[in-house]
Amino acid sequence: MSEEQVQESVQENLDIKVENKPEESADSGLLQEVMSKKATIKELQAKLAEHDTANEKARQKQLSEDGKKDELIAELNSKVEKLEGEYTRLSKYEDDEKTSLVASIASDEAEAEELSKEKLSTLRLLKTKIAAKSPEVPTARGSVGYQPPADITKMSQEDRKKNWGDIIKQYTKN
Repeated sequence: MSEEQVQESVQENLDIKVENKPEESADSGLLQEVMSKKATIKELQAKLAEHDTANEKARQKQLSEDGKKDELIAELNSKVEKLEGEYTRLSKYEDDEKTSLVASIASDEAEAEELSKEKLSTLRLLKTKIAAKSPEVPTARGSVGYQPPADITKMSQEDRKKNWGDIIKQYTKN
């Protein structure tokens, strides 16, 4: 199968045609159709990637057989340099991310040393679990038992007089 035929078949499958159906069954039928089209597209993309890889290997073999090994070596060396740069960049990102996660999780140096040996995914999981367990808003000092005043419009005249100081405080803070 040539590359053009694969691309044509991918293009044909990308053209999703929606039929007009009654509204009751349209949603579930449409969802199933879209999901099947997505699965087909993913399969075709995988086949296309395999085909591209096979074509590249065949081209490299042809260059090797034609005696153009120097060109092939230069091409492969440039790919290696590009990938090394990407690897360096991603390694630095991962190290920075691990360092910040360890700093936010660890309470002392020994704990930080232990956590630094873990994988990034494990550290992220720990961070989310710790965040889920800790209270969202810590209680402020001296605010235990404090109830903010209710809506003024729903208070009686007597309650307004009794809570006037709290009402004023509420509006001056905002």
